[in-house]
Order: sequence, then structure tokens, then C-alpha cells
Amino acid sequence: MHEDDLMDIHKPKPWHGWRDFLKEFGTIVLGVSVALAAEQGVEWWHWRGEVAQAREVVATEMAVNVAFAMNRLRTAPCVERRLTELAAILDGADKGGSLPPVGDIAIPSLGGGASGGWESVVASQTATHFPRRELAAITNAYQRVALLTARENLEIEAWNSLYAMVGPGRRLDAASQAKLRDALGQARAQNRITATASNTLLNQVKALNLPFSPEDLNQITQADTKPFSNTPRTMFGGGFGTVCLPMGAPPSTYGQAMWSGVPATYEEAIKARPHFTAGTRQPTP
Repeated sequence: MHEDDLMDIHKPKPWHGWRDFLKEFGTIVLGVSVALAAEQGVEWWHWRGEVAQAREVVATEMAVNVAFAMNRLRTAPCVERRLTELAAILDGADKGGSLPPVGDIAIPSLGGGASGGWESVVASQTATHFPRRELAAITNAYQRVALLTARENLEIEAWNSLYAMVGPGRRLDAASQAKLRDALGQARAQNRITATASNTLLNQVKALNLPFSPEDLNQITQADTKPFSNTPRTMFGGGFGTVCLPMGAPPSTYGQAMWSGVPATYEEAIKARPHFTAGTRQPTP
């Protein structure tokens, strides 16, 4: 074969009018479109799986928040009654000039909100692949969780101040009385805000239709049905709903604080503490 003939083989075929041009152009466009569609399909499938896993993370985390909200909603009436009881004691002290003996007043259920899982979902860019309405609804629910956490901190501060009433009885000066009344108002306001926010959160999470696992549902059911405790909180738990019980016997000294059952478990906690040895890994459960 002549050298010129070999060179002709590699020459592009000339177009014979617009029909040939459009045909070849269409073939190229179709090939590129198919390749892009395949790539997008793989990416869509990947994010579909990531979103499904993220929903499970949100469900497990929201189960914790739902349990906390249920605890607060169930005990809110007890907190109101306890604060009314303390208000009556302050009114009596205002007239007589002295606080009577006051026992452990207990505190509302605490627990705070969990949001680390959702923060990880947002950081990983997975949240941007949720349907728009679902993303907005989940974000609003976590904003309610943040509100509960912030209010809990204010509530702890108020109840710490109210614990100045717990003791064997003493004279009450005007400055101390004013501080206690301010703490009383703060505690009552925070309880009402927290109860309202808890109720809103429960309805928000219900509407999300999250894929709760059996363990998640069991946690929620326990929070919804567990009885109030008749013992103060310790380092090992307990203490749910003790604010619904009558106040205990007045202590012999002032300077008391919440969770009166914790000191009794110090020694047990010290003996049961985990030990960590340098250079060794802890066994996986």
C-alpha cells in the first residue's frame, strides 16, 4: 500500500452537509450526556445512603432529647407546686422575720440536650442533601433543643440560690429575702418556658417521622412511663421526680445543694472507678 494511502486512513471523513455534522455532533453530545448521567447517578446513590444513615443518627440523638422533654413535661406541675410552697415559706418569713426549718427541696429533672450527632451531619455536608422541608424541620427541632439547654443553665442557677433556704431555721434579712424572691421568680419562669419548649419539641419530633430503632423507642417509652423516684439522686442515677415528693427532714446546717444523695455514694464510686494502664487498650465490649 502506498504511503499516501496509509495517511488517508487517518484523515477525518469530510462532512457531506449539515446532516452528517449534526449526526456526529449528536453522537458526541449523547456520549457526554450518558457519562455525566452515570456519574450523577452514582453520586445520587451515594448521598442517598449518607442521608439514610444520617436520619438514623438524628433518630437516636432525638430519642435522648425526647426522653428529656418528656421528663420535664411530666414533672412541670410538681415544680410549680414546689415553688408555690417555697413562696409561702418566704411570705411567712417576711412576717415573722425568720425562715423555718426547710428540708431538701429537690430540683426539676435535668439532662440537657444532645446535638453532637446533627452537628456532625452538618459538618459532613450530608445535611445539604436532605429534602428542603425535612432539613428545615430538623433544624427547627434542634433549635428547640438548644433553647432547652440554655434554659437549663439558667434554671440551675436559680435553684442553687433557692437552696439557701434549706437548713435548720434562721433569721432572714431583707437583702437575702430579695435575692430568694428573685430566684423564685426566675425558677418559675424557666420551668414554664422549659415545659412549653418540651411540649413543642415532642410535637416537632413526632412530625419528623424518624426511623427510631427498638432501643430508641424503648428509651422513649421508659421516659414516658417510669414512676417517680422516692430516693434522691446519686452518682449512679435515680432521683427522677423527687421534686414531686414532700420535702425531707431539715438538715442540721446550712450551705446545702442539689442532689443530696450524691455524697453517700462517693466511696462506692471510688471503689468502682475504672482503672487505666498506660500502653494498654481497654477491651471492646
